[in-house]
Amino acid sequence: MRDMRVVLTGGGTGGHVYPAVSIAQALKEAVPGVEILYMGSSHGPEGDIARGAGLEFSAIPSGPLTRALSARNVSSLAKLVMGVFRARAILKRFHPDVVIGTGGYTTASILLAQRTLGGRIVIHEQNARPGRTNIQLAKFASKICVTFEASAAFLPKDKVVVTGLPIRREFRSLPGKAEARRALGLDENLFTIVAVGGSQGARKPNEIVAAAWPLFDDGKTQILHQVGERNLSSMGEQGQPRYRVEAYIDMPVALAAADLVISRSGASTISEITAVGLPSILFPYPHAYADHQTTNAMCLVEPGAAMLCGDASTTPEMLAGIISELREDRDKLAAMAKASAALGRPDAAERVAQVALSVAE
Repeated sequence: MRDMRVVLTGGGTGGHVYPAVSIAQALKEAVPGVEILYMGSSHGPEGDIARGAGLEFSAIPSGPLTRALSARNVSSLAKLVMGVFRARAILKRFHPDVVIGTGGYTTASILLAQRTLGGRIVIHEQNARPGRTNIQLAKFASKICVTFEASAAFLPKDKVVVTGLPIRREFRSLPGKAEARRALGLDENLFTIVAVGGSQGARKPNEIVAAAWPLFDDGKTQILHQVGERNLSSMGEQGQPRYRVEAYIDMPVALAAADLVISRSGASTISEITAVGLPSILFPYPHAYADHQTTNAMCLVEPGAAMLCGDASTTPEMLAGIISELREDRDKLAAMAKASAALGRPDAAERVAQVALSVAE
C-alpha cells in the first residue's frame, strides 16, 4: 500500500504560505512517510518558502482576479484557465488523497482542478470574514477549517470546523518574560509594550504610537516598536532609551517579553497574540477587503481580550489614555490576558492536519 499523499496550496503572500508549511510539519509528525507536494505560483514567495522547508514544489500559472473588466483581469483569467489544465496534469500524476488550500488567488486553479478530478478538498479560511476565493470554492470542499467562529456565518455551516490559524512552532516553547527581555536588550522590570506596525498600510498607527509616547511615558514603561523597512527612515530614532524602533523584530521572543501589544488585526498577528495570551490594542487596516480586519478585531474585543482603535478616530491623546488606564488597572489587564489565552489555539496546525486526514480516509 502506497504512502498517503497530500497537496498543499496557498500563496500570493507569506501569510498564506507559512500556515501551509506548519500544516505540512504537523502532517509529517502525524503520518510518517506522508508524501507532500506544494503547488503555487511561480512569482509568489511560496516556491522559496516551501523549498526552504524541505517540500517539493510545482509552479502553475496564476494571477489575481478583480470584479472590474480590465486587460489585467483578462490576462489573469487566461492564467486561471491555463493553471487549471496545468494543475490537472500534476494532480493526475501525483494522485493526492486530499488537497489543502490555505488561501490566496493562486489556490483557485489547483482547487478547481482537484474538483474536476473528483478529488477531496479541505480549505482553511484565515479571516473572520472570508475572502471571495474561499467563498466561491467552499461548495467544493469536504471541510472548511476556520480561525474564527464568526466565519461560519458566511460559509456552509455543516462543513465548518474551528481549528485556529497555524502559526510558527517557536510559539510552543517561548522563554519566560524576564529571559525574553534580556534577549532583546530590554529592562526586565519595566512595563513592556510591543507595537507591531509593518510595511503594509501601518504608517498611521506607527505615527499615533510615536506621538502618544511622551504623553504616557512615566519612566517605568518601555516600547519595542516594529515599523517595517519602508517606515524606518521616516520614524527615525525616538531619542529615548526606553523607546526602541526596529524594522523587524523576533516576534515570538518579543511577544514573550510583552505586557501589552499594539497591532493591526491581521489573522496571523491575532493568532500569535492569543497563542501567547496577551491583551492588545488593535488598529484594523481600514482598506482591507470587506473590512475584514475590523471583523477579526471584534472577535477579540467582544470577549474582552482587546480594545479597538481606528486610524482616523484615534488621537495620540486617546491612545495615551487607554495605555495609562490599562497600565494602572492590572486587574483589567489580567482579565484581558485571560480572555486572550482562552481564544488562543497554538495547536491549530495539528487540528487542521487531523481534519485533512479524516477527509482523506
